[in-house]
Amino acid sequence: MKVLSFIGRCVFQLLFLLNKVKIHGEDNLLQLAKAGKPIMICVWHGRLLFPSWYIRLKMTNLHAIASRHSDAEIMARILRHWGYSLIRGSTRKGGKAVVQKMADVFKNGGIVAVTNDGPKGPPKIAKAGSTGLAIKYDVNMITITGSATKYWQMKSWDKFMLPKPFGRIDILVAPLLQIDIPPENNEEEIKLLSDYMNHYQDEVDRMTGKI
Repeated sequence: MKVLSFIGRCVFQLLFLLNKVKIHGEDNLLQLAKAGKPIMICVWHGRLLFPSWYIRLKMTNLHAIASRHSDAEIMARILRHWGYSLIRGSTRKGGKAVVQKMADVFKNGGIVAVTNDGPKGPPKIAKAGSTGLAIKYDVNMITITGSATKYWQMKSWDKFMLPKPFGRIDILVAPLLQIDIPPENNEEEIKLLSDYMNHYQDEVDRMTGKI
């Protein structure tokens, strides 16, 4: 695993180096950081690479939810090397412990990146619980995502995107998710968060001509 994670990290770094990277909406992130409130960064599993690479360049006190599944171990090691503290587990296994650790981070003004459709999907459909936790601990929620003009797409459930060299990578920091009225049930919460994330996912895909 150590060798594979080292190779993976080197490949990821090289791919970003060999692309023109354009950041959109960075002020959205910097303004939240100045506010001093905890932040939940919501990402889709298949686009995890883009926000993970970017956020560490701008922020500290970073945490990421990382499944204990063997398939996720390589990415978990890469995130740790990039400066993330890992919260190990998922909503399926050890869910209560994960929520408690997230709450501890939020109480200390930290940042947690959550793959809202992980660990096994369905893709681009958020799981319930995130907005309720954000409301409870007065957490700002945003999504950060990315796309590429040239890319490989893995034949995995999440259709993981890996940029090819010599293209352009666009990374989009969305505006704050506005929750005027707390969702009344899980279905309403899932729709609220999924629609928000997919709106900005589609926007960055349009930037690169993917849709």
